[in-house]
Amino acid sequence: MKFQSSKLANNSSRMKSTYRRAKGLSLLSLSATLLLDQTKAFSTFQQFSRQSHVSQINTLHRRLEHRQFSRLYANLPNDPQEMTREFLTSLKVKELKDKIKALNTDVKISQLKLKADCVDYLYNYYQENNADISDTSDGNMASSSISKEPVKRKSRGMPPLESSVNVGTSINEEKPILTSPKDIIFEEVFQRYPPVRSLQNVLEGGAKSEELLNDDELAPHMHPSVYKSFSGLGEMDVRQKYHPMLKDMTSSDLDLITVGTASCVPGVTRGVSCTALRLQWRRNNNMKQQKGNKGNDPVTGGIWIFDCGESTQLQIQRTGSIRPGKISKIFVTHAHGDHSFGLPGLMCIMGQDRDRDGPPLEIYGPEGLRTWLRTCIRYSVSRIVPPYRVHEIMDIPMAPEWGQGRMRNGRYYYQTDFRNKQQQNRRKVWGTQGLAGEDPVSWISRAPMINLERSEQFGEIDGGRDIYPVYNHPKCVDGAPIWEIEDEGDVRVYAAPMSHGVPCVGYVVDEQNKPGRLRSDLVEPIAKKNIKALKESGMKTPMKIMATIKDLPKGGSYTFPDGTVVKQEEVVEPPRKGRKVVICGDTADSRAIAGLAQGADVLVHEATNAFLSGIDKDTSKAETRRDAQIHGHSTPSIAGEFAKEIGAKRLVMNHFSSRYKGDQSLESMSIMTRIEQEAIKASGLSEDKVVAAWDFMIMPVPQN
Repeated sequence: MKFQSSKLANNSSRMKSTYRRAKGLSLLSLSATLLLDQTKAFSTFQQFSRQSHVSQINTLHRRLEHRQFSRLYANLPNDPQEMTREFLTSLKVKELKDKIKALNTDVKISQLKLKADCVDYLYNYYQENNADISDTSDGNMASSSISKEPVKRKSRGMPPLESSVNVGTSINEEKPILTSPKDIIFEEVFQRYPPVRSLQNVLEGGAKSEELLNDDELAPHMHPSVYKSFSGLGEMDVRQKYHPMLKDMTSSDLDLITVGTASCVPGVTRGVSCTALRLQWRRNNNMKQQKGNKGNDPVTGGIWIFDCGESTQLQIQRTGSIRPGKISKIFVTHAHGDHSFGLPGLMCIMGQDRDRDGPPLEIYGPEGLRTWLRTCIRYSVSRIVPPYRVHEIMDIPMAPEWGQGRMRNGRYYYQTDFRNKQQQNRRKVWGTQGLAGEDPVSWISRAPMINLERSEQFGEIDGGRDIYPVYNHPKCVDGAPIWEIEDEGDVRVYAAPMSHGVPCVGYVVDEQNKPGRLRSDLVEPIAKKNIKALKESGMKTPMKIMATIKDLPKGGSYTFPDGTVVKQEEVVEPPRKGRKVVICGDTADSRAIAGLAQGADVLVHEATNAFLSGIDKDTSKAETRRDAQIHGHSTPSIAGEFAKEIGAKRLVMNHFSSRYKGDQSLESMSIMTRIEQEAIKASGLSEDKVVAAWDFMIMPVPQN
């Protein structure tokens, strides 16, 4: 209700009420101005007491209630001189930001990234305000002569990964200050990826796009159209250069490339499941010669693809690390769309860049894949696909912890009490549930009945195999079967079942041991001394004798013309152990592949969901783990535990929920760093052995 000042002046009782209300408001005002000296606080009280217009009092009252000054400053020191850094540091980040908002300055809270920035701003504000109070008689804080511009955060430079600046220590002061968990993880990201700190500093300084793109440090990781964040792909990704696992790695003849790292559906920052192995060594087998290959050298390894989710063909076109025409094998773990929908589209792209007279594309996957692929290609009349053949993995059982529901409709559900029984030494062994014929309407049961014959007009050639399980393999675990997928002499591929809601497998790529290196420093001087004699004996290229010595059988020897005897064990190093790469499909438990995976050089394991304290509300780590397993998936802890169980040397996590972005923003990288920390704790591996993968990450697999 609004009153006019003339009526208010004639109504003494209302004036008394107004005075009492103003007196009450003065207490609120007094609590809001405890930062000022007593002289200013008293003048503010008098000002409110003299207000005679009720509408002005109501307006000020609402303003004070909105800012909640009394609540915000209830715990402030009585003396402004006591407003020290220690006191401000003891407050929470939210409290600091609320106090900054209450100051009613022009500062943007978003510019104050860290807790230390908030502390610096408030401290400087109070220092300047306290110095100017003696010159100000007005009680309105907005009329203070303090600069309202935000205090620019000083550049903290680019410390190396082994920084001398401790997390939680103010750059301006030597004594440590308290920091929030968010500040700590941001600082870890800054130390791990120095250009991220530099980018944050220059953006806050108002740098223009031209300045950023001319910066020698930042420009390699940026795209002209997106200059406010890093957007480089593959080798231009800032993580590729600075991540602890990758920064010190040298090139190798075997690379692992994560083409897609998301689950369910592709997004702006992540494609769905696709992992590539780029084999670059000279193959020692009897593979067919590629058309146009000069000489009699065998075919090089090519590229093997594991899973081919929706939009994989787009992902591959975005990177120069994978050429579609070089893909020689595709392995599918299970039928879900985020692992198979991209297969027909990728084959169409491959057909445009592939010699149709060359070796066929070899495709491996669970039974039913052959008929499904025939249907897709025939329905879309895709004659452009390259020659291919499908090898089906037969009789993949469901894990014993999965059972059909009461409806018995062919759908399986995870039994939450299974692991408890397992801990009580009542572990169930793998059986034959879920095989073709059990559910008469399932695809694997109906596919053999579909009369759709192979047709070379649509790319499929003869030679596709049905690969049946082996139950007495020495690497079997708990009765789970093993499939011997491929044996190419120098490389063998195996498969074992995963614990998922549909038949699913994981693959093991096992490189055979390689011959030891020849110690040329010992053999070459002897060979050079005998060059003339070797030529006289009919050898056109005497130095080729070194290859002959390297290929000597164990215990063999060679005698040079001058009588020097060279023994194989003295000049040839011991055989080098082959590498092992394990790529699991979707799984809540990977125990069935543990026998094959022991001592893996690289374990690629899904980590769909994670519990992040401070972000995930109304849940817990145990509940997150249980929910992931119910849906047939894993957490970073599960992935880390399995890596520890098999003694893996490196852990690569993928198949992340869409809630985890894959870009190079500070927020995204801080979350993925926390996911890595959870896996590090569970696996016992160091931070340079664990990575939460991003799209187009290239990881060389070093020789043993």
